[in-house]
Amino acid sequence: MLEHGTVDSGHVNEAEALRHRMRHSAAHVMADAVLRLFPEAKMGIGPPTQDGFYYDFDVARPFTPDDVAEIEKIVKETVTEGFPFIREELSREEAKTLFADQPYKLEIIEAIPDAETLSI
Repeated sequence: MLEHGTVDSGHVNEAEALRHRMRHSAAHVMADAVLRLFPEAKMGIGPPTQDGFYYDFDVARPFTPDDVAEIEKIVKETVTEGFPFIREELSREEAKTLFADQPYKLEIIEAIPDAETLSI
């Protein structure tokens, strides 16, 4: 998932910075689960919030309670498998190629100032 910018540790204490990273990571895990169930889903933004996180998706129909249960199941399986979280920086061209089928991510990439680092 695409991210840019960093948490300014001078303004955020260590626990808050860790909470931010964990919530950001949780949003990525959930987005992966949604894309496994709904490969045609278009991802919007998925930021951490004060109380957790959210992710915007453009899908053909609203998620049902059964969909949410399946998403939760996939999230739990993913977390149990213990995949590492690795942050990688990439160029704008690499980001555009990676998210070629994600129009909202492409809009985000275009809106990010050139001086900012893109990472996944």
